Amino acid sequence: MAKTRGQDAFRPIGSVSLVLLQLLSGAIPGNGGKADFEVFGPREPVLAKVGEDADLPCYLYPNISAEDMELQWYRDQPSPAVHVHRKGKDVPEEQMALYQGRTTFLKDGVAQGRASVRIHNVTTFDNGTFHCQFNDGTMSAEATLWLRVAGLGSEPRIQVQVDQDGVVRAQCTSAGWYPEPQVEWRDFQGQMLPSETNISISPTTGLWAVASSLTVPSKAVGGMACSISSPLLTEKKVSRHHLPDPASRWFLSTTLPLFLAAAVLVATFTCLLWR
Repeated sequence: MAKTRGQDAFRPIGSVSLVLLQLLSGAIPGNGGKADFEVFGPREPVLAKVGEDADLPCYLYPNISAEDMELQWYRDQPSPAVHVHRKGKDVPEEQMALYQGRTTFLKDGVAQGRASVRIHNVTTFDNGTFHCQFNDGTMSAEATLWLRVAGLGSEPRIQVQVDQDGVVRAQCTSAGWYPEPQVEWRDFQGQMLPSETNISISPTTGLWAVASSLTVPSKAVGGMACSISSPLLTEKKVSRHHLPDPASRWFLSTTLPLFLAAAVLVATFTCLLWR
């Protein structure tokens, strides 16, 4: 019985020792312990239109202060960076040339582990992946963010030519789209019209331009609409063109010229009589 009591008396000491060893092993770097913090960003891509501002937020878990940390946003590689904020101050000399003068560090919430970089005047070249990294001097963690850029182009311009044989040739042009836009032609009954579309991209702005053409018999449509949209936006740009009815076109192309010719002859004959 005495031996049994002796074993029971030493069990709490052994348990306490085991707990202490576990705590120490978790506190020593390199022993498989978890990181002191993690960094998270938005789950969904951030959407911004060309010319607008875009915020790229990141936050710590747990929500410890990031005031004394180095915070860095970058693209493919950490240096040069999109924006660097080190111990309360921006470091513009470490920025990419593309982002110099175009970013602002939003410090509200830094004491609670939240920070964001605002990119001004978004362009197509900002589209893609970003990373934000938090470094406290002993360890660092980072998250990946996605910025999706959309360009809403100009109002479509429709130019129409009606041949003598009654064939309608129309072209719809517009510029300033991103990414590659979608073009549709429809008549006023909502039926799609077959067309041929050519697109081109500007090497300086990365924006797309559209030139879409269609050819239809004039009797087939009373008018047409050209619709252009971006796959990232719900809004679209639409232009419409009304065609005169065939009777009006016949009058304008035959009767009206004859009437004008007759009027000229009458005027000429009257002038001769007065002489």
